[in-house]
Order: sequence, then structure tokens, then C-alpha cells
Amino acid sequence: MEYVSCALCGSTKNTTLYRTRDRNWNLPGEFCIVKCSVCNLVFLNPRPDIDEINGYYPETFSVRAHHVQGLENLKIQGSHWERVISARLAPLLTLKTSGRILDVGCGDCLVLLHLQRLGWDVFGLEPRENAAALAREKFELDVRSGYLDTAGFEPGFFDAVTLIHVFEHVHKPDAMARQISQLLAPDGLALIETPNFDSFESKVFRDRWVAVDAPRHLYHFTPETLTAMLENNNLRVLRICHGSDPAIYKMGYSESLRQIVSDWGIKKYPKKHVLNANALISTGPKVDSTARRIESFFFRATGVVANSLKMGGRITAIAQKK
Repeated sequence: MEYVSCALCGSTKNTTLYRTRDRNWNLPGEFCIVKCSVCNLVFLNPRPDIDEINGYYPETFSVRAHHVQGLENLKIQGSHWERVISARLAPLLTLKTSGRILDVGCGDCLVLLHLQRLGWDVFGLEPRENAAALAREKFELDVRSGYLDTAGFEPGFFDAVTLIHVFEHVHKPDAMARQISQLLAPDGLALIETPNFDSFESKVFRDRWVAVDAPRHLYHFTPETLTAMLENNNLRVLRICHGSDPAIYKMGYSESLRQIVSDWGIKKYPKKHVLNANALISTGPKVDSTARRIESFFFRATGVVANSLKMGGRITAIAQKK
């Protein structure tokens, strides 16, 4: 484990918000979430170093169910996958509709597959070779394994770069922002989506919020700290969007509530199995009972209201190379 200074302002002064554990994969350890006393960036401190962190990513972390169940019937939280991916990419696609695009941390390749169908020239980057190899073999996509500084892409090669729930995982988000800027063409755009630490979900569930995901989420951004991180590192933020498809609003609430129910001993839910490569991509409850239909309706409605107040569970930054 390593202690770190703030990646945004360099300060070593911070206050502890709460302690938590790995609630998503149930791996051992206790982790501390702190807030910088100078700039308000929230991060994990101490944290696993660059060598230790691999032990907290099960081999199946990036392998999703569509590799075995097929794309045509794949759903994410009850909605067809292309509807969900389209909504998440909408802030970018309203500004740019074609060109070369890189999806960093492409994982299950749903983003690449959707963009390819729209006519984009797609490239992917995935830190794990097993996931990259699966993408190459099954979909014949140009997916490389490794990191931005070792992938071999030429500066200015891409018209767009996407990072969907990746930025919060990296040890040096400031360096990653600079690398993204270098890879973008002069008019290139970046889409960066992260959980919103200023969200209603975060404030209600605190250490039991599913998006805390310690120790894999090393940073927790708000609209202000995400904007500052990008602006300080050669990217000009054009807009910040709050939330996306209502079909998946309910996940943050329902999964976090299940963690509370499980902690209180009211009901135990099955743990994720780190060796189960066939786990469904849809992690929320199936809407197969009256109680769950009511839950689904309530959390979707809550998500819509939170979004209107700019307190939705996710934020998306659209940024341009400076």
C-alpha cells in the first residue's frame, strides 16, 4: 500500500470521509476514502500501488456475458444494449459523427461494436491481454493490450477518445489526461464518464454506495474536480452532462440498498464469483415480481429527479484538445 498526495493540487493535507471494504468482489482489506483539504478531490489513501492493484481485478473483470449469450438478446438493466450505449455516447455523437475513435478500457467492446455499426473506424485499448485477445478473435476488432503510453498510437491520430468508467481507476489521472490530449487531432474530442461523488446516491449510501468500489476506484470525481483535472492537463471542457439512460438509473440505488440489507442481516444476496466468466452483464434485479417492479419504478423516478437537480449518479465530460 502507498500513501499519495492529491493528484489535482499536490497537497498532502486531507480528511477522512469514511472507511470501507470491497463490497463488489468481497476481497479482503479495509480502505480509507479521503478528501483533499485544499481542492476537495476525493480519493483512496492509502491505496494499492501499481503492482498490488492487479490482485483486486479478477480475471473475469472485463469478460462479459455477450461473449456466450450473443448480442441480439443482450440487455443492460432491462434495456437493449445498443439503446444504453447510444445514450451514453450521445453527448459526443451530437458533436462528431465519424472518424477514428479509441475506446480506452474497452472491456466487453459494446462501445466499439456500436460505433463500428455507425461507421466509425474503431480502436480499443484494454489492460488485460485475455480481454483484448477475446475481442480480436471474436469480433476482429483492433484491440490492443496495455496502456496509453505503451500502445504505440501516433500523436494526433484520433478524432475522438472515450473513457467510460475508466478515469476513476487509474493511478495518475493527470498523466492520462495529458496522454489523451496528445493522441487527439487538433479538433479532437474526448468523452470521459465517471461516477458522480456529488450525487444523491453517494450522499445517501456513503460507504455502501456501489460506485465506491474500493479499492478499484482510486478517485471519486465531482463536476468541479473532474473539470479541474482535465483543464489542468491540456483538455478544455466544453460541457458536463449529468446521467444518461433512465433504464439504468435504478442500478446505483438498488445495488447500494442490497449492500445495506445484507450488512444488516435482513437478507443475504449471492456474492460475485471471481471465476464466473458467464456472469450476466445485467447485475440488477430481474423485474419478475410485483415488489421488484415497484422498486424499479421508484428508483427510476428517483433517478430522473436527481438528474434534473444535477445530482445523478454519473457525470460525463466532453473535452477538446487545447
